[in-house]
Amino acid sequence: MDRIVKILFIDGEEGEYLLLADLLSKIHHTDYQLVWHDRLDGALPAIFGDDYDLVLLDYYWGNGHTAQDLLTAAKTQACTTPIVVMTSEMETEVDREAIRAGAADYLIKGHIDTQLLERTLRYAIERKRTEQHLSRLAHYDTLTDIPNRILFRDRLEHAIRLADRDQGQFALMFIDLNGFKQVNDSFGHDTGDTMIRVCADRLKECMRRSDSVARMGGDEFTLLLENTDNGANIAHIAEKIIERIGAPYHIGGYEMRIGCSIGIAVYPDGGRDAESLLKNADMAMYQAKQQDDSSYRFFTEAMNKAVRLQLRMESDLRAALRLNQLSLEYQPRIDLNTGDIVAMEALLRWQHPERGLLDAKEFISVAEDTGLINDIGYWIVERACKDLCLLQRECQLDLRMAVNLSVRQFRDEQLVHRLAGTLNQLNVPGRNLEFELTEASLMDNLDLVSLCMRPLSHLGLEFSLDQFGSGSCSFLHLQRLPIRAVKIDSRFLAALNHSVDDQRLVTAMINLAHNLGKVVIAESVETQEQRDWLQAAGCDQMQGYLFCAPQPVDKVCHTVKQWHSIA
Repeated sequence: MDRIVKILFIDGEEGEYLLLADLLSKIHHTDYQLVWHDRLDGALPAIFGDDYDLVLLDYYWGNGHTAQDLLTAAKTQACTTPIVVMTSEMETEVDREAIRAGAADYLIKGHIDTQLLERTLRYAIERKRTEQHLSRLAHYDTLTDIPNRILFRDRLEHAIRLADRDQGQFALMFIDLNGFKQVNDSFGHDTGDTMIRVCADRLKECMRRSDSVARMGGDEFTLLLENTDNGANIAHIAEKIIERIGAPYHIGGYEMRIGCSIGIAVYPDGGRDAESLLKNADMAMYQAKQQDDSSYRFFTEAMNKAVRLQLRMESDLRAALRLNQLSLEYQPRIDLNTGDIVAMEALLRWQHPERGLLDAKEFISVAEDTGLINDIGYWIVERACKDLCLLQRECQLDLRMAVNLSVRQFRDEQLVHRLAGTLNQLNVPGRNLEFELTEASLMDNLDLVSLCMRPLSHLGLEFSLDQFGSGSCSFLHLQRLPIRAVKIDSRFLAALNHSVDDQRLVTAMINLAHNLGKVVIAESVETQEQRDWLQAAGCDQMQGYLFCAPQPVDKVCHTVKQWHSIA
């Protein structure tokens, strides 16, 4: 304990004050300073001040008045000063009430000596400090020293109660940093931690006194803006945050920049409970993340409709798995050197009972968000392998089957075991199965994906990088990861015939991939001009509507036979 301990004594009797002052004067190893307050009303502000280390509070005040309301108010408003209650005699009910209301301990007047008083004061102060330390560890982020998700959730619930009472509104911002992962990967976690701390400080600079900021984990933050009267003011704060987060960072001798995406949900239209507000602000943030630069988006009624549609889609998708409404179509891939069909890409379809045949892009995000992607993914691999066996048997060709793999599937600990079991059960060599990953998904989840790629490659499975050129995959990753082929992003093909810059870019991509020993595949080839140009540029394989549209297995089997003139 400190050498000088200041105690606030709240009691209506001067005699009790003099008695306690005398007892405290006999404690020689600690200097106690006792301040007397003789009224119960008006004592709360003194309790909440920073002037006192402990409060001694008389519980009974005559005429049926007690200090229970004062204790309850102190506890509700998170008073940091320990309070020791005093009564004239030991009463079990009072003891329970006082401790439950927030008292740290209990003393009986007339039974207090110097030793008991000193020990009670010391234990109460030390216990309160321990409680505060543990509470801070539980409620504050250790890296940034700002509230964590637990404390923020409490503050959000409190804001909802106040808004309900006052018929007011407030805004919840969900903030995700753009480009932080690249900084973390390139400069190391220490630099990343420093950047997170600086971001937290910059967010605090954007806050008003009534606002609250928290770190939800990783590179995600939340901001609670209370007493917001219009959307324009909220937008100004969002713009200020984008400006501050986007300012240069000077860390370890380097200058670097990141951005942020902000989703905004305004109570009550953006959600009437904490769960809905957080979910809707998060959804708005992902909408903002679709923009090329830092941006913010409000959760609107249009997004409400999208949520309802997504929930309906999720329910329908679960039913689709049970009712066998999912199917696969296959698009052949042509070797431009030989003219042979050498591979098939499996494309997921859903025969929706009301909306008709749906392409995967219309529902795959729902499958990923809900976790259904694991069951769907295993079904796709099994179905594609069975159809591959049929095609090879009917067409007498050694074909490869390409399957799109979601990054979410790499989080499944059973992935390697399940895939090995499927290949073994269907007697499909691993070299005949190829998994496609988009470049962006690989780089965003590099550690997770690379951890699984190597054991899968030991099964003979191969990988191709889809949408090559759209992300930021480094040469080093292309060399070190077991990636057999790259697929040029279809957006680069659209302007090949009239854009010299695009032609140069695609030529450079093909040369780069060849220099790294990769097979180059062009997808979405639709015209003879595109084919001729890509073939002259050295592209190895192609697929697209110029050759064949995606087809069910029986039709694509017939197509392959015709292509190779197989009887």
